[in-house]
Amino acid sequence: MLGTVLTTFLVSRIIGPAEVGRAALAGALVMLAQPFVGFCFTNALVQRAHLSGADVASALWVSLALALATALPLAAIGLLLPDLLGLGVGPVLAALAMMLPFNAVEGTANGVLLRRRTFRVLALRGIGAHLAGLMAGLSLALAGWGAWAVVGQQLAFFGTAAALAAVFARLVPELALRRESVREMLPFAATAALSGLAGRVGFRLFLLIVAGGLPALAGVLQIAFRIVEVARELPSPFVHRYGLPALSRLRTDRAAFLSRLSALCRLSGLVFAPVFAGLALCAAEIQAVLLGPAWAGIVAPVQTLSVALAFTAFGLPLGMAFLAAGMPKVNLALTLAGLALVLVLALLVPDGSDLGAAAAWAAMLAAESAATSVLAARCLGFRLPQQLRGFATALLPAAATTGAVLGAEAAGVLPGMPPLALLAAKAVAGAAAGVPLILLLARPAWREVAGPVAGRP
Repeated sequence: MLGTVLTTFLVSRIIGPAEVGRAALAGALVMLAQPFVGFCFTNALVQRAHLSGADVASALWVSLALALATALPLAAIGLLLPDLLGLGVGPVLAALAMMLPFNAVEGTANGVLLRRRTFRVLALRGIGAHLAGLMAGLSLALAGWGAWAVVGQQLAFFGTAAALAAVFARLVPELALRRESVREMLPFAATAALSGLAGRVGFRLFLLIVAGGLPALAGVLQIAFRIVEVARELPSPFVHRYGLPALSRLRTDRAAFLSRLSALCRLSGLVFAPVFAGLALCAAEIQAVLLGPAWAGIVAPVQTLSVALAFTAFGLPLGMAFLAAGMPKVNLALTLAGLALVLVLALLVPDGSDLGAAAAWAAMLAAESAATSVLAARCLGFRLPQQLRGFATALLPAAATTGAVLGAEAAGVLPGMPPLALLAAKAVAGAAAGVPLILLLARPAWREVAGPVAGRP
C-alpha cells in the first residue's frame, strides 16, 4: 500500500488532474483487456485438481498469444489516431498497450505461486514492483513529462512484477501446447475473465458517463476512487491468498468449508472495517498531505466510498468463496447486475457532481453486498443469521475507532495543527480505541484461518 501511495499520489500531485485524466482515458481501454490476456488463467491454475508442467506452459502460451493479439491493434490505433480519445491520448494508449505481455507472464506465474501458498514471495514481488514503479514514475513527473510519467510508472511496475513472479515461480515453460489442458481450464478461465471484464467496464463506462468531456473532473474521480481502491487492496491479498487455496481444498467438506469461510469473513470485517472508517475520518488530511490544494474535490467522494466499504468489509471473502466452490458464474452474475445498476444510477448523477458520482457507486456497493450475502446463504449454506451475527461483531472496532476520533474532535482534544500532525493524531486516537478490540475479537478467527488445511494437496 505504501508503494502505491507514494507512486500514484506523488505523481498525481506533481502533474495535476488534467494530465492524470489524459492517462486515465488511455489506460481505460488497456485495462479492459487485462482480465482476458493477463489473469484469466490465474485462478484456474489454482483451482485445478492436478497441475502439470504442460498445464502451466499451455496457460502461458495462450495468455501471451492473446496479449500480443490485443496489444498490437491497440498500439496501431493509438499511433494512427492520436486524438481519438482526446488531445494527445493516442500515443499514450500505444505505449500502455505494451504492458499486456507482462500481464500474461505475471498472471501465469501468480497462479503457480498461489497454488504453492508461497505468500512471502508474492509479497516481495509486489514490493519490488512498487519500488520500480515509484522510481520511474516520480523521475518522469519531476522531469515534466506529464501523463507519460504514469506510462513509465505502469510499464516499470508490471514489467518488474512479471520478471519477479517468473523467477520466484521458476517459470521455465515447456515448448508445448496441450489442447486438452486449455479446453479443461477454459470454461473456468473465461467466466473469471468475463467477471473481471465486467468489473473493469463498470468503472470506465461510469467515468465516461459522469465525466465525459470534463478531463479535470475525470482526473479527480480517478484519484478519489484510486485512494479508496488502495485501502481496499489491503484486504484483497489476504482474502485471496489465505482463502482461495484453503477453501478450494475444503470444498468437498461442507462443515470445514463454512467454518473457514466464517472465520475469513469475521477477520476481514474486524481488521479492515476500521481501516475504511479511518480513511473516511482522515480524508481531508490525506488529500492535503498527499495531493495538495488542486485536489480538494476528492474529499467528499473518498468519504462517501469509504463509509460504504466499511459496511461491506465483512462480506469481502464471499466472492472468493464462490470461486473456491467452483461457482464463478455466481460472481459473473453479481458483477453484471452491479454494472447494470451503476450505469442506471450514473444517468441520474447531476452534471459535474463528484459527490453524486461517489454516492451512486456507494449505492451499487451496498446493493451488491446484500445480494452476495443472500446468494452465499443459498448456494454455500452460509446462513443469513450467522452472517448478521458476524457482521455486527465485526463492526465493533470500526465503531470504537469512529467514536474515539469524533469524540476527541468534539472535546477539543485535537487542536488546530498542520495536516500531517492532525492525520497522525487522528490515527493514534483511532488505533488506541480500535486495536485492542481487534486483538481481542480476532484471535479465534485468526487461529482458524492460519491453521492447517485438510483435504486434497
